[in-house]
Amino acid sequence: MKKVWLLGLGLTLALAGCSDSGSDKEKKDEAASTEENTDAAGDLMDFYLNLTTTVNGVDMDLNGYEGAMAGEEPPAGDELAKLKESAAASAKASAEAVEGMEIPKGLDDQKEAVETFKSTLAESYNMKADALAKEGEADMTAADEKLNEAENQIKEILDEAGLVSSSLISDING
Repeated sequence: MKKVWLLGLGLTLALAGCSDSGSDKEKKDEAASTEENTDAAGDLMDFYLNLTTTVNGVDMDLNGYEGAMAGEEPPAGDELAKLKESAAASAKASAEAVEGMEIPKGLDDQKEAVETFKSTLAESYNMKADALAKEGEADMTAADEKLNEAENQIKEILDEAGLVSSSLISDING
């Protein structure tokens, strides 16, 4: 009877040991998955912050133009022409800066969505540059709609990564 009891106890301990090693493997896999998600989220946040910082470094004249036109007494004549010219160059430089941003390798899973976002944002700046290059008052309605589209795209990307979404428009016009 003692032999049967010892055999049962031995089997119970062996089974318990096997089940624990399985849960350790699951815990390690889960930890690795969480670490990968954290790394991707960090890479995404770094990309976003670098993008907004880079754009803010080159779109000052564009922001100045948009601010002046929204003011109580918009500029006219030569002052307006100078503002438009510098704003158009600023918009073009902003588009080039966005296009030149490299997507971190850690964002391979989001690469297509980030590329689409970059393309949409660059297109918005190119549309602004084109509108500013035309004679007369610059109508940037379509470009602003494209910018809103880019903002919605980046919000979705940030949300999917578990990050708090930010206002792209505020971050690049602030």
